[in-house]
Amino acid sequence: MKFRGFKKDKRHLAAFQNDLEYWWRQPLGRALLDTQQARLEPFLARTFGYHFLQLGVSPYVSLTHLSQIKHPMTWSPYWVRDAGQSVVVSDAHALPLPDDSVDVVLVHHLLDFVDNPHMVLREAARITQHKGHLIIVGFNPVSSWGICRYLPWRKRNVPWSGRFIGLKRLHDWLTLLDYRIEDVETVMARPAMNNSRWLERTRWLENIRSGGHLGASYIVWAKKQVGCATPIKKSWQQNQFIPGVVATPSTKGVSKQSSGFPE
Repeated sequence: MKFRGFKKDKRHLAAFQNDLEYWWRQPLGRALLDTQQARLEPFLARTFGYHFLQLGVSPYVSLTHLSQIKHPMTWSPYWVRDAGQSVVVSDAHALPLPDDSVDVVLVHHLLDFVDNPHMVLREAARITQHKGHLIIVGFNPVSSWGICRYLPWRKRNVPWSGRFIGLKRLHDWLTLLDYRIEDVETVMARPAMNNSRWLERTRWLENIRSGGHLGASYIVWAKKQVGCATPIKKSWQQNQFIPGVVATPSTKGVSKQSSGFPE
């Protein structure tokens, strides 16, 4: 199944989630995930708190094991049986969690594959605790992988049909949300070849550090500067959770607001 792009196809993430899960199991997807884990693990090992949430394209592509936080959670747009006990099932644009309730939120490529990325980022920012960390991993448009988006035989398939949100735009969004960017790094210097042998032969490219952010994927570490004000909850916003998946107290503070981002 091919994803036709956001301009012609307004389907929910779940409609093409199988394609994304399949891609992450391929040699190229596995190589990228391994590279990201190697860079994320030292930082996540130093984080602390009570709650860790991963907002990703699939609960089966999980990085929660990298954190030492005792209560890791993953997000999914639909119910899954074998993805662990703490799975938050909801719309990514309206997370059923209170304001300032999660110590570390990891957004793993989700912004690349939702129809309203700035609203999803706002929700992730809302639930992050004061002085908590928001980590965003996405595809870098200023890279050799970004060029692949325009190749006719690739641009209609995942992940090349994703948004590839630029670092400058992401910086602007985070600044408006009162987040301080602590570090930005790009990873995966190898070309987009879905071949295990060639990926291994070009592994040496990962040891080359250039002055620019030209890796296929970026990792942005941001820290929340201010807490959220508690909004007034409307009646239609009640019970936006599945019993047994998210604890009842987590429905406090759920709100739906305008994004506040520039178009």
